[in-house]
Amino acid sequence: MRQNIDEGPELFIGLAAAVGTNLNRVVNKLDQVLQSVRYRMHEIRLATLLKELPSFRDKLVFEPDDKYLDTHMTVGNELRKATGRNDALSILAIGEVKKVRQESGATEGKALGRHAYVFRSLKHPEELKTLRKIYGNAFYLIAAYSPHDRRRDHLAHRIARSHNDTQTTNYFHEAERLMLRDLQELDLGYGQNLRDTYHRADIFLDTTNEEILSQSVSRFVELIFGNTLHTPTRAEYSMFHAKAAALRSAELGRQVGAAISRDNGDIVAVGTNEVPRAGGGLYWAGDKPDMREFGLGYDSNDENKRNLVGDTLNKLKEAGWLSPKQSMKDVSQLVDEALDGEKPVLSNQSLIRNIIEYGRAVHAEMAAIVEAARRGVSIAGCSMYVVAFPCHLCARHIVAAGVSRVVYIEPYPKSLAAELYPDSIKVESAGSTAEQVFFEPFVGIAPRQYIQLFEAGVRKDSKGNAILFDPSKADVRYFASERLYIDEEDLALKQLSSVVNGQGSLFGG
Repeated sequence: MRQNIDEGPELFIGLAAAVGTNLNRVVNKLDQVLQSVRYRMHEIRLATLLKELPSFRDKLVFEPDDKYLDTHMTVGNELRKATGRNDALSILAIGEVKKVRQESGATEGKALGRHAYVFRSLKHPEELKTLRKIYGNAFYLIAAYSPHDRRRDHLAHRIARSHNDTQTTNYFHEAERLMLRDLQELDLGYGQNLRDTYHRADIFLDTTNEEILSQSVSRFVELIFGNTLHTPTRAEYSMFHAKAAALRSAELGRQVGAAISRDNGDIVAVGTNEVPRAGGGLYWAGDKPDMREFGLGYDSNDENKRNLVGDTLNKLKEAGWLSPKQSMKDVSQLVDEALDGEKPVLSNQSLIRNIIEYGRAVHAEMAAIVEAARRGVSIAGCSMYVVAFPCHLCARHIVAAGVSRVVYIEPYPKSLAAELYPDSIKVESAGSTAEQVFFEPFVGIAPRQYIQLFEAGVRKDSKGNAILFDPSKADVRYFASERLYIDEEDLALKQLSSVVNGQGSLFGG
């Protein structure tokens, strides 16, 4: 029996995109597709909520566009710092959800039914963490991709128009500055941090082609509303294998996986970052002896970096290059202060901390290449799918092995691949040549949602006829208990309110 239009669970969707991305395309298509499944969409722009905070609104500038973006980033940072909560903006957005319910006539403490709330846009991983914690399976994050040059052009055009100027190129420098700031403010723990948010999405969309974007949004919505006749693309299948390989790594730093596949979707080889074992291959759980790094109790790369810093400081000390005050200290104390002090001289931004050469583990990309070599399988012309952007050590092996394309999800700031091999590697493929290896972001359903969204439901009726997807009768496959998440909403709002007590009304009115 068909449900009433107002019956059904609420849905929550976050958007993550670099500044300059045309998110209006995504929002408009989402609205259209959600209407087809009888859902009403409410767009909540996180940045605009700042003006409702009396203590912060006077610091905001609304035009021209470069000042608008700059001041909203700054005030967002100030809010996070003042509250001590990097999820403060997402909690303000939850307050808007409750306001929409109230204005729509929902009973106190009850959800609205077939309503979808779109949070535009998330810029910090703590914002995402809070929304996932509260809404569980009812929340999805969409990451919208646009190439660097297109984002710069789009943003510069916006800024120029807001200055009543027709010369877009005059604002390229300002657009680049804002794009870099949006990506990650490394010196601020409470700053913009899209880099650590974007790759945690449930789906990655390419906004550059409107027709493909439209198809992708429709497919995603249909998947979460139970269309089990959608199956994985070759890219989704390959990236899922890369993620599966990553999960067998016990490395102390992070888990990385790679899968090499042919154009027809066949998986040629997979690899993970793990310590090599004599005789070929890598250590597995249950091997005797098990000589993986956790058994040593420390990360060998980090240990060698400390030794490198210590050796350098010792030689500078012996040569009299250190100040008298610093020369009085033991080298071990100097190392601790340089790397682990309250204000370390060698912060995470220093080049020496980005050294990756001393790890014992074979990197995932190298492991996949070696596996193919051990089995005598050519990977020339194949694509490599990696959960993280390859480091420069792996990049040279990828180029030498004849891989034609690399697809990645997570960025890797330590990688110097593009800088060291500009003749052989082109990131995002723009202006690339046939002789270069394309490094491009993944587009499709993320591995974290692969099983949930592609696991088949009932596909045929009692007579054996295929059950085709009917949006007018569709319901979401997974949802959270409104009783639980409304309590969690109230708790989050209460906690934030107690922190900003004395700053006036949080949400206006």
